[in-house]
Amino acid sequence: MNETHNVSLLKRVHCIGLGGIGVSAVAKLLKARGVIVTGSDKAETDTLTELKSRRIKYWIGSHPEKMGRNLDLVVYSSAVPDDDEERVRARHLGVREVSYNAFLGELAREYKRVVAVTGTHGKSTTTAMLGHVLIEGGANPTVVVGSKVPTFKAGNLHLGARELFVAEACEYQAHMLELKPDIIVLTNVEFDHPDYYRDVNHVRETMKMFVERLPKDGVLIWNTNDEHSRLLIESLDFAPTLVGVGDDGDLSATVEHAAGRQTMHVHWQGAHIGDVVLRLPGEHNVMNALMASAAASVLGMKGEAIKEAIESFPGLWRRFEHLGMFQGADMYADYAHHPTALERLLEGTRTFLPNRRIVLCFQPHQQARTLGLLDEFVGSMDEADVVNLPEIYGVGGRDDGAKAISSEDVAAKIEEHDVARHAKRTVTFTKDFVETERVLKQEVRKGDVLLMVGAGDIDAFARALAAR
Repeated sequence: MNETHNVSLLKRVHCIGLGGIGVSAVAKLLKARGVIVTGSDKAETDTLTELKSRRIKYWIGSHPEKMGRNLDLVVYSSAVPDDDEERVRARHLGVREVSYNAFLGELAREYKRVVAVTGTHGKSTTTAMLGHVLIEGGANPTVVVGSKVPTFKAGNLHLGARELFVAEACEYQAHMLELKPDIIVLTNVEFDHPDYYRDVNHVRETMKMFVERLPKDGVLIWNTNDEHSRLLIESLDFAPTLVGVGDDGDLSATVEHAAGRQTMHVHWQGAHIGDVVLRLPGEHNVMNALMASAAASVLGMKGEAIKEAIESFPGLWRRFEHLGMFQGADMYADYAHHPTALERLLEGTRTFLPNRRIVLCFQPHQQARTLGLLDEFVGSMDEADVVNLPEIYGVGGRDDGAKAISSEDVAAKIEEHDVARHAKRTVTFTKDFVETERVLKQEVRKGDVLLMVGAGDIDAFARALAAR
């Protein structure tokens, strides 16, 4: 781990991978503090356009000659390799380099109280919900989220006072270990990132290391419905204050479904404490809302304020985000890229928008994940009436050495699965988005729900499609 420095003394910082959702957040934070921030990235994006409006200078491509000499720090995305020309230039100049996640840890040390939201699924939504509740309740936290929040002026950042820091803590490559929080919200423990973790036991062991970084008076908010979270709790060498959320937890809810809404009948230790209307689909969002509510309560928010804020929460960018209409169908974008997240999205859509045909356009993300979780992916799409699979989105630096697999292979497996369960539906593979658009024009009908799903460039394609 890099040597830490006083963040408040920084005057000039260069960010490599500036357009990334995390790096862009810290760039905004530094700029707001009066730091001169520059950056670079591979291609123009909407995020970079926003940063330009905030007078953050950047360039496309690696141009070490533009970095200047008087830098205090270089912050880089975890996707940027060690031999990147601008990182090499930083070392030549003797400028300290630090990854985004390590820098997040350094920032957190400036705050009196730190809340980290981690887990395999639901981190972004739970972090955003918690931030929204705290802001609405007058707590004025600083919040860093791995998505864009409509109620945050800076999208993925709310810049508050130096008292409370709330951050989404990524589990990939154990990045969450860069933080030393006072409160951890652990949404769930499941196997993902097979290019780093060996299996679910490895994920759980690493999460245990993180939980055991809590101080003696720390608080762990955890999912009692999740098998591996239970195993983690049972294995702890010391017991922080535990707040269980789930069917047999301290905080629980029964849910009443209706078109376009869910009513949560909320209970604390078995006693009914009120009802909350949630305008987001799926049981996963019920759990996200309960997790955020539990953390807000630990931080001193009152029940009525939590209820009002949860009910006013509008959702997130790329999380069941309504993009518009396509051939008379409602089009939604979603970031789901793991079988469990995909399954929950489809089940939630089915209850939230009942009696409508669901057309799923899912772009798998990363070859190692697709191959490692192939069987799970095949069964995760059963709720879709039509399935289209564009080619897998490859991730530079993470698919190196991965055994080749194509979305065409996934489509073939789904067709075999459908035959075995006596299901008749259309399943197609498309080699590019030109072919994808042609297929969608053939398959989508008026009144359908069209889900454009994945963590890759399907989002840009979906937004272009909606605009056309």
